[in-house]
Amino acid sequence: MSVPFHSRRFLRLGGLIVTLTVLTPFVSSAQDAPKKEISDKVSEELGGKLREYTEAKQYEPALALVNNLLTTVKPESYDRTVLNQIKVQILLTQEKYAEAIAPMETALRLGKAYDFIEKRQYLEFSQILSQLYFQEATSTKDTKLRDEYLGKAYSTIKEYLANNDKPTVESMSYAATMIYTQATIDPNNTNKKLLNEAKELAQEGLTLSIKPRETFYVLILAALQQEEKNQEAAELLELLVTLNPTSKQYWQQLQATYLNLANNAKDSDAALEWNVRTIVTIERAQKLGILTGPRDHFNLVGIMMNIRQFDQAIELLEKGLAEGNIESTKQNWEYLASSYQQVHKELKAIDVLKQTAARFPDAGDLEFKIANIYYSLDKMSDAYSHGKSALEKGGVENVPAVQMFIAYMGYELKKYEEALPFAEAAKNAGTANADRLHEAIKNAITERQEALEATI
Repeated sequence: MSVPFHSRRFLRLGGLIVTLTVLTPFVSSAQDAPKKEISDKVSEELGGKLREYTEAKQYEPALALVNNLLTTVKPESYDRTVLNQIKVQILLTQEKYAEAIAPMETALRLGKAYDFIEKRQYLEFSQILSQLYFQEATSTKDTKLRDEYLGKAYSTIKEYLANNDKPTVESMSYAATMIYTQATIDPNNTNKKLLNEAKELAQEGLTLSIKPRETFYVLILAALQQEEKNQEAAELLELLVTLNPTSKQYWQQLQATYLNLANNAKDSDAALEWNVRTIVTIERAQKLGILTGPRDHFNLVGIMMNIRQFDQAIELLEKGLAEGNIESTKQNWEYLASSYQQVHKELKAIDVLKQTAARFPDAGDLEFKIANIYYSLDKMSDAYSHGKSALEKGGVENVPAVQMFIAYMGYELKKYEEALPFAEAAKNAGTANADRLHEAIKNAITERQEALEATI
């Protein structure tokens, strides 16, 4: 299961707020450390031209002004910290996410080194920087660069979480999503450690609000599916269809999960239990108007056949084919005929196959199926007739086998002259025992001819 990531939505979560007014000067206690105060020149520009540009939403001139000011201030200064914060905000407003990374890194480095940024704001900026890294990681096709950005996104958000006693729902949702993406970025090599970490964060996120965000459930579900913990995934999906009963996606996943459990069950009792749960899931969904497509209806039939509930399979097939809820394909009609055979209603099976043959007049294999059922009922003449129809229509996979069948039926019905060419064709094709049948037919013809001559 894939977990969608919308980077722009995440980037707006914290709402990067950088005040453009002059901040209250603060003198650092360390004598050799740069002072936490804005120079007069920068203060004047921030309160004048920059304010005019930003209020008029003239971001390019505003960015040019900030860049020009950056060339005039000291490398390690409060001016540079504030200007880089403002630059980040302008770039994010313009959706220039890649360009915002470098100034954000500078602002955070200086803010941490000289205590220029309060802890709350520092953590907020750290989360946004992680999101910027993640944005670039999910945008590049260069796997080496992708992994580098993912590593930076991970270490940055881990620092955020380690130093934040009260992370927000949004930050936990982002962190869990980012780490899950990193864990599963290589489809052939899932990072189980990161996967478990993402799952734990999502589980923690569920506790942050009275009504947990659905994203957390989806992340936990995706992790469980990656780990192939299908039973736990089914339990979570049961919760999700209860919380969101109109979600077709959850019902489909629940059905598929139960079916997977049935197919991988270690014993027949367990397989039956999971198959029954699959059936009940489909029926529950259909009462809500979900899982009502032809494939869904046929899935129900298929499960009934697998657990040998052929009477119910017949009822569903007949109803579905009649009402158009199950596709009127040759194979589906054959399934109906086969189900009748399973409950020993061979004549009904023949009737269905004859109807199907009328719908698919070029399908000689249907005639051969009819011939075989007649043979099982000891109706040799009908078996012989439909065997010949199979060859006349064509479309049979094993022509020599049909020829052998016709030859044998002809032999049993004493139609030796008619049967002989079929036996010879089967013999020439190398069909097993065809040579013996061919010889028996020839001998029968000879014996009958000799008997006829003896009466004259």
